[in-house]
Amino acid sequence: MLHRLLNGSMYVVLTIGFGAWPGCVQAGPDDKLPSNAYLDPIDQKISQSGIEQPGRPFPCAREKSDSERTYIETLPIDKCVKMLPAQRYHGLWRNDFEASQFCPAPAGECTFQRAKERVWLTFARDPLGFHRDRFGGLYEIEFFGRRTKYKGAYGHLGASDYEVIVDRIVSMREIEAPPPQPTSVEQDRWWQACVARGNCVSLDDLKKMHRQKQ
Repeated sequence: MLHRLLNGSMYVVLTIGFGAWPGCVQAGPDDKLPSNAYLDPIDQKISQSGIEQPGRPFPCAREKSDSERTYIETLPIDKCVKMLPAQRYHGLWRNDFEASQFCPAPAGECTFQRAKERVWLTFARDPLGFHRDRFGGLYEIEFFGRRTKYKGAYGHLGASDYEVIVDRIVSMREIEAPPPQPTSVEQDRWWQACVARGNCVSLDDLKKMHRQKQ
């Protein structure tokens, strides 16, 4: 996706892994993570000051380029921030589009709105293709994993308080089946309606932004 950096430049951003990077748009005094949450001393410095370093526009980001474009790769969360030791977890996982909510047992439901502390669930290995094409299901899950040490802004749009990486699944049981998935035609209609409401950027505008950068 396209992303505007602290200095106003426009870049293509490529994320590595299922999660998002924490604190990138809050670098500096408004960063929700303490600077010592980051593993790399340079990322700590960027977080604390809000000033980008050469080739490092924001925490856990690396600027790269090829013959066609300049882009940014962001690190996986466990290569970015400090994690707690691995432990066994049990609870509910709600797998929605652009949402991956984990609610530890004894939770009887798992929704973004009702969670006291929102936990974004990331899988080291995509389980049975759920992330690709089976959104909307609810699962009881038991696994070994690692949680971010510090509370911050994780997951999609930084809306979760913590992130947990699933390293090994012990068991997973479907509680609510995913609803029928939209067809490509339905997705196109939804996107066009979103653009018409002014909530989404049109494909033509994205192409123009990319050409301007080149």
